Amino acid sequence: MAQRDSFFGAAAAACLLAAASQTVIAAPNISQVTSTLDQKTLSATAGALNHKSTITISGAGFGTKATAAPLAWDDASGTAVTSTWDGAWPNKISQYNIAYRAPQRGISLPHTHITRYIAGAHGEKQGADGGANVMVFKSFTLPAAFPYYVYASWYQRADNAWVFGGDNNFKTFDYSVGNEPYANSNWYTGYGPPHPGSTTDSPQWGPNDDGKSLMNPDMNGHSFWWNHGVNPMSGKWSKVEVELKLTDQNDGFIRVTENGSNVVINYVGPTDKYAGKARTIGIGGYARMTGQPNNWRYYADIYLDTTLAHVVLANNADLSKATIVETQVPVRWADGSIDTVVNLGQFAEGQTAYLFVFDPTGAHNDKGFAVKAGTGVTSAPEPNAPTNVIVH
Repeated sequence: MAQRDSFFGAAAAACLLAAASQTVIAAPNISQVTSTLDQKTLSATAGALNHKSTITISGAGFGTKATAAPLAWDDASGTAVTSTWDGAWPNKISQYNIAYRAPQRGISLPHTHITRYIAGAHGEKQGADGGANVMVFKSFTLPAAFPYYVYASWYQRADNAWVFGGDNNFKTFDYSVGNEPYANSNWYTGYGPPHPGSTTDSPQWGPNDDGKSLMNPDMNGHSFWWNHGVNPMSGKWSKVEVELKLTDQNDGFIRVTENGSNVVINYVGPTDKYAGKARTIGIGGYARMTGQPNNWRYYADIYLDTTLAHVVLANNADLSKATIVETQVPVRWADGSIDTVVNLGQFAEGQTAYLFVFDPTGAHNDKGFAVKAGTGVTSAPEPNAPTNVIVH
């Protein structure tokens, strides 16, 4: 399996060399973490990070982030899915529509810090928004010039009673021209048909292009099919992270990581040769076996942003060895100081966790900053999703 940090040797080499020819850019460095409420210094031995509290991360080399909050953050604590997303499918049949749902059908939550997940079913055959797809999506306008970047993360799994059949086509992420998923030219990620064909089958990840933007083989001579990952029908949640450099040049990338350190896609090449400026990103997507009341899909803690600058908590000081990676929710971002709302996710009270800050190039502190996970809190306000976002 590919290691997490190996990506930067291939996909970001051109960017890093270009930067080095002008100036030496240091990777982010964390010097201190404090509780924003009482200004107490936090570490692995003093104080704790409480869920939904706000902390200040001090240091250097964090870079700039025009809008601190992500384009979307959804932990299913809001009133409606469409309050966060521009669209959510299916939306025609109430019993199957994607919505915030308390645990159902014997499907537990991925961790104890949430009370609901985002779930919908391929229960009917009424078109793209009536059963063919189970997904949420955001639309935006491209900046004037390439490149631009995307970071996304989420938990996913399928129902225990999933009905297999056909070629078992199962898509997980979509990048499309226009204001809806799959509306025009697009590429997407998913698993290689006919796998997974059972609850014990091993699915192979890969991107596929319906619009002639991606290169096959890519700049590394690799075909579209990459590494094997967690079977979503096996009764397990998996945490997916996506990092994109979107460009019509050959130095773009699509990198998909599962459960912290398993790099399941590491494509290098052009990623957007499409016309126009309207684009849509969808989390989730199409499945072949529609019209199946048992074919539910579940998501949790969806984070989407149009920059690689972000903050995570990991369970190893060496990020390439982490098996838990929880994305944090920034509310203020400066080059030497970040305020972020804590998202403990799978971390248990008293467990040591390690903070990593990623700058806009995707570089992060080499060694994680050790802190201690605390308890959940309910009094801290939820960060508001930004409105009228302009992508730079």
